[in-house]
Amino acid sequence: MKLVIIGGHRIAYYLARMMISKGYHVYIVNKDPRTCENLAKSLSAVVVMGDASKKNVLDQLGLTEEDLVVILTDTDRDNLIISQMVKHYYGVERIVTLVNDPEDIEIFRRLGVKAAVSPTNFLLQTIQGLLLVDEMEEFSLVEEGRLVFLRLEIPESSPSAGKKLKDLQLPNNCVIGAILRNDLIVIPRGETEILPRDRVMVLCEPAIQSQVISKLVGD
Repeated sequence: MKLVIIGGHRIAYYLARMMISKGYHVYIVNKDPRTCENLAKSLSAVVVMGDASKKNVLDQLGLTEEDLVVILTDTDRDNLIISQMVKHYYGVERIVTLVNDPEDIEIFRRLGVKAAVSPTNFLLQTIQGLLLVDEMEEFSLVEEGRLVFLRLEIPESSPSAGKKLKDLQLPNNCVIGAILRNDLIVIPRGETEILPRDRVMVLCEPAIQSQVISKLVGD
């Protein structure tokens, strides 16, 4: 089995370097002469200069059904054309394709490319997560004071650290809506374990606020 990387510049280099270090046979296709020259000098890989949307270039790779192809060109159109060529001409099923426009992902999937990766989507998810944290931290009171929002950080010595949510015996009219853990947002369930340094987002009635704090953080 060989790994074939089509297109890309610095990403292709770093990916190839990592896969070579893991013992994989790596082939790289790029139509830029200078990029090919630099890659050939710096990597123990087979470098082919040419346009991978041309079948005579792909024929040089000796592709088989066992191979894995990663397509990183600058345009979704080229990525789609190349993915269909390696799939239909050579029987390659393991294809990872860069998709610049998230709206194109569905097209790739309909045409049999299951691993269509959109950096734009990854960035959007990260940004939305950060904005959600800001919005939650700014939120203090709702329903005209009838509901309180608490943001509690769990110290190592707290009575809740290391316990599952279902075992905390929190008072009624109290809901843990989210846990912020190492920049990740965890939507808790009964089996979710509370860990030290978690930031727990709680909605509760004002009358039981002190009880909730005591259960989660301690006295």
